Amino acid sequence: MSIVVVNDATHLGSRSWRTLVRAKLWLISVVTIAVILVFAVSGSLLAPYNPVEQLPQERLLGPWTRGSRGLYVFGTDELGRDVLSRTIQGARLTLFIALMSTLIGAVIGVSLGMIAGYRGGRIDRLVMRLTEAQTAMPMFLIALLLLSNLGPSIWNLIAILPTYVWPTFARIIRAEALRLRSTSFIEAAVALGCSTPRILWRHMFPNLVGRVGVLTAISCGQVILAEAGLSFIGAGVQGNDVTWGLLISSGRKYLAVAWWPSVFAGLAVGVTVFSLNGLSRRFTGQEGRR
Repeated sequence: MSIVVVNDATHLGSRSWRTLVRAKLWLISVVTIAVILVFAVSGSLLAPYNPVEQLPQERLLGPWTRGSRGLYVFGTDELGRDVLSRTIQGARLTLFIALMSTLIGAVIGVSLGMIAGYRGGRIDRLVMRLTEAQTAMPMFLIALLLLSNLGPSIWNLIAILPTYVWPTFARIIRAEALRLRSTSFIEAAVALGCSTPRILWRHMFPNLVGRVGVLTAISCGQVILAEAGLSFIGAGVQGNDVTWGLLISSGRKYLAVAWWPSVFAGLAVGVTVFSLNGLSRRFTGQEGRR
């Protein structure tokens, strides 16, 4: 009996420790995302220096080097621009592209998923075949082909990147809609003569908000990575616009002598995606315990 008690106590202790770790990781993710959003909204207002000001005589200064403008925490790039200021400036456009693309993909995927799950039959089969066809395609190569023909721009990216995420929304929301359509409150709405749009958006969608939030966090991270990849190979944002992917691309030529212009922008991408995934894991865990 004592062994069982000890084992139970050990099990409870390990569960408590895991719960505490998850709570701390979730809190860190929330704070990190909040800080990044503040930088994104403020643009270059919180940047220590002008992100576009060039000082060729101070090019490729290392991190924590003091120059004529002051301390360069992240160093300077090949044109003498402050890397920290440009990283802060790139947060706005990177998150704008990611959020807009994810929201468009979410609207398309959630709408098709709810319709497919609720109506079933041919509509369901058609939507599922579309998602399967979309998933089977090499979307990065297709996006690269489209951008090479349409030209690299912010709005072209926002038009193309939703294709990365809408199939995931459609498949998961369709599965949830299949489960919900047999519940008593949906059957009661049908018996009362509610229209299909009212049933979908007034009665079914509120029960899918948590799942949509999880998918949005995960998908936003995927879009950030996709935009960074496209910008890295020159198919994304160009010109005076700055994203983290473009900063990584512009600094890769100098990696042998100056790693900081690319590495700090890459860290910004990694930390943001990791924090978004941390938020999604927290919500998934809460849903699983209910």
